[in-house]
Amino acid sequence: MEVHHPHQPTHKKKWAEYLLEFFMLFLAVTLGFFAENIREHMAEKELEKEYMISMLEDLRSDTPILKSVVNEFELSHNSVDSVVEAIAFPIKNSDYKKIYRNINEALNPWSFKYNDRTTSQLKNAGGFRLIHNIKVANKIIKYDQFYYNVISNIETQHNSFYETTVRLRNKVFAEEIISKIFSKYNYTPAPMSANSFIDSMMNKYRIPIQSQTQESLMFEFKNSILAYKQDYINNGKMAYFGLQEYQRQLIELIKKEYDLE
Repeated sequence: MEVHHPHQPTHKKKWAEYLLEFFMLFLAVTLGFFAENIREHMAEKELEKEYMISMLEDLRSDTPILKSVVNEFELSHNSVDSVVEAIAFPIKNSDYKKIYRNINEALNPWSFKYNDRTTSQLKNAGGFRLIHNIKVANKIIKYDQFYYNVISNIETQHNSFYETTVRLRNKVFAEEIISKIFSKYNYTPAPMSANSFIDSMMNKYRIPIQSQTQESLMFEFKNSILAYKQDYINNGKMAYFGLQEYQRQLIELIKKEYDLE
């Protein structure tokens, strides 16, 4: 009877071979890890650049709007001066036609809301962690904070002056006349040729209050519209100029750091 003996391995691995296998496995895992990190890093760099392109678009769209707002405030202040110059005491000596020609532009409620499309994404989606350029990240944060901490508060205060002035305007001037002038000229001052048109409306829409009360209210209105103008000069003007400078610096910084045009 034939007896079969168990098969004996012809080769026994040496410790060096086990070490080599371990090293090869470790190397494969390590290279895979580094390859994945490199892939994620490249994807994040691409996304970072996309954010900066979007931010640059937002800033460039805001720049002419803010410039227009500043220019319009200057024009409205010219009309404020015209309105104030036309007010005299006793009020029968006031040039009401001049006041009506300029009142709409004088109280043109301009304001600026910056385009926060990209900054909102950076804040809400945790996108700021992708911006590895610390100078750019800090500048965007400061720009955003300057708008919400300075511009928004100043505009809220300025709007309070505006609302007070409009309430007084409605007590001493006929809204029917103001609205009809607005329908023809919008916020642009009406020309001198509109005087006859305004005069005919003043005869039609008379203000039913005693002259003494009207004079007191006119004095309040004059002070209020001057305060409205002065508030912008004291606060809004410099704030808007500051925001324009933030825009300019941020545009140049992003273009330089991300090689964009």
